[in-house]
Amino acid sequence: MKKRSLQKATIVITSLFALIANTYAAEQTMFEKTKTYCFGRYLVNMPAEVELKNFGNKYYATIIELGTGREAFKKAITEKTELLKNETWKGGFKYSSSEFDGNEDQRILISKANLYGDIAYGIDTFKIMPSNKPGAGRYFYTSGKGYDDIRINEIISQYKLFLSQVRYRPQNEIPKEPGFCFENGFVANDGKTPQVEAASLYFVLKNHPYVKIRISSDVYFKQYKTLLERIDESGIRKQFLNKIKTVKKGPREVNSLKGEESLNIAPSDDETGVIHAFVWETLGEVGNPLLPSIHLEVNTGEAGAGQHFPSTLSNQEAIALYEAIVKTIRIRPIN
Repeated sequence: MKKRSLQKATIVITSLFALIANTYAAEQTMFEKTKTYCFGRYLVNMPAEVELKNFGNKYYATIIELGTGREAFKKAITEKTELLKNETWKGGFKYSSSEFDGNEDQRILISKANLYGDIAYGIDTFKIMPSNKPGAGRYFYTSGKGYDDIRINEIISQYKLFLSQVRYRPQNEIPKEPGFCFENGFVANDGKTPQVEAASLYFVLKNHPYVKIRISSDVYFKQYKTLLERIDESGIRKQFLNKIKTVKKGPREVNSLKGEESLNIAPSDDETGVIHAFVWETLGEVGNPLLPSIHLEVNTGEAGAGQHFPSTLSNQEAIALYEAIVKTIRIRPIN
């Protein structure tokens, strides 16, 4: 029995090494054409077969592109001002003051609330691209709440700086100056000042709706333990010892970014096929915009609501897709 088990283990290990070796040959013919995406202060190349579905971004607060047109821009400011002035809830944020009154291109609305005896502030910002600027007429909006009264003047100053730095950016533009990329926009600065920054991209593979790719950078969120430490502590490998096959795991440095990766193959829910869960991650430094926590995951068979269908990619294709992406993650050189 021991001899038979040893032979079986040898076959599995040999197959996994062969799979890894064959991947590099596959990379030469698969996913050759790529497109470069800017997220935060970083770049990543995605195969042409991949479609961008969502772009998440936060710079002090979530930045939203509300629409286009100066009349719509003025209406948005007026409606938000009236909403704050007419707030009736005792603990609600009520209009306090505003900045840039009379400025047709930008506005800051400051609100205040009494939350259980503590004073908290809210800040709403509006910025429209002037007619002589790229993206003329497009406008951005941020809304943040819960700022303390001790630092409120400093925080308002930070938002003023943000409004002076933010501009429109076409999705295909890779900025040539230091700064933070978000959906249809860019904040120009050197990143040397600690600030809240987070950016994420979510993709699916054309003709493979259950192949999901997510990549993110975050300055103020950090795991206290590394990727491999968390996986080991979760006990998932022991729980599914005979079902999960680890293709590859360990430290992996990508373009001077020190991280870890874990590539696993497991059965689909109906056990008629397999799914792939490939992850690469760095820990980063909290508060350092130039060294955020970066997280990449490439999953196949992900149907949502916890369901997993058989992968429509072979093992070799899934690994080739992951390799085509992970090796391109890098900080924008200008940063």
